[in-house]
Amino acid sequence: MSGRSNARKQPKVKEKVIIDENNPMLRAFRAYSLELDAKHDRYERIVKLSRDITIEAKRIIFLLHSIDIRKGNKEKVLEEAQQRLEKVIKVNFKAVAQEMQNLDPYQYRGAYAPGLQEFIEAYSFMEYMRYADDKSTSLDNEASMSDWQQLQEKMQYIEAEANDEIAAEMKEHKFSFHVEPSEYILGISDLSGELMRRCINSLGSGETDTCLLICKVLQHLYKGYVGLSIPRCRELSRKIHTMRQSVLKAEDVCYNVKVRGGEAAKWGLESEKPNVDIDEGFF
Repeated sequence: MSGRSNARKQPKVKEKVIIDENNPMLRAFRAYSLELDAKHDRYERIVKLSRDITIEAKRIIFLLHSIDIRKGNKEKVLEEAQQRLEKVIKVNFKAVAQEMQNLDPYQYRGAYAPGLQEFIEAYSFMEYMRYADDKSTSLDNEASMSDWQQLQEKMQYIEAEANDEIAAEMKEHKFSFHVEPSEYILGISDLSGELMRRCINSLGSGETDTCLLICKVLQHLYKGYVGLSIPRCRELSRKIHTMRQSVLKAEDVCYNVKVRGGEAAKWGLESEKPNVDIDEGFF
């Protein structure tokens, strides 16, 4: 019995596994590991850059909302907003473009899309505020708002790099940030929320003509978006639903203006919420 108990107590000796470092399968998987780690690190860096773009764009939108005809600060605010937006293009989007050089931008679309949409919202809002009081500017004037191709042209970058053969000779290296058209459409759809806020703020400051103009712009945008159909874009229906809510709120403001006239600012919005559950047939 003692012999059996001693045999059971003896630990089993594990066989040492010998790894062949030259195994083609092992070398391939280690290369895949390095490639995936590099991709994940690059993705996280782009996410951080996109957050910086989002934060700055939100600050610029807040700045644009401070425009007040009673203070006469429109030109000053627009100039500052323009300079800050140009800086975002030259610094932040350039850094994102450098990360994605010679790579498929669609692989990192989820990383930079939020920042791009917020920037497009801020840029288009700045352009709207610049042309808002221009009586010669109509709703169909394409020159009043940059399309995605015009933004793409702004995001072209050139860097100087040394030639391998002759170190003293420098050559230009060109690269760009890819502006996805569908992201541009989603960014413009967010503009409706800022226009709605501008409409409500204008009611409080007594700018009833501005309320009516913004309402027409929102109706014009909504009419165009209802007819859109973008494959593999799940966000579009949600954006259109949010846009419709903004249109209804702006129409509620204009209703107060038409019914109550100059006293609309004192009464404010109606206490009842607009019916936003009516199916428009685009879901």
